[in-house]
Amino acid sequence: MELSNDVILKKVLRYCAYQDRCTQEVRNKLATFDIPASEKEKFVKLLVDEGYLDDERYASTFVRSKIHLKKWGVNKIKMSLKMKGISDEIIGNALSEIDPEIYKDELIKVLKAKKINESDPYKKKAKLAQYAMQKGYEPSLVWDALRHFDRSEA
Repeated sequence: MELSNDVILKKVLRYCAYQDRCTQEVRNKLATFDIPASEKEKFVKLLVDEGYLDDERYASTFVRSKIHLKKWGVNKIKMSLKMKGISDEIIGNALSEIDPEIYKDELIKVLKAKKINESDPYKKKAKLAQYAMQKGYEPSLVWDALRHFDRSEA
């Protein structure tokens, strides 16, 4: 079934209005419609011009939500944004908005919330570190936080 450009535009507008989208996500959505590539790019340009599509806004929102809601670290956020086709410059700008104190507090919350059944304190610390690094936190920051734990628990 052939869809008119108006119908496709309405579908894509609804797709973008539902939540922030990056350019690659919109291009993937447009790929599901049987239209020429030149038409797809016209849709993308229109969405950018009308403010429905903004990779910088998307990256900023993504960073904030992943840190506060998913408790991800910078490394995981950076890789996710790269996989979504966001440029390194935009990623850098979005990551620079992170408040270092809030970021460190989020890491500490992650470490405190993780329950590990391990009697050996060294193995427990290693498992906690591994968990935090899998969530994308930088190793040096994780180990600093764990050393802080040692002092506060002593």
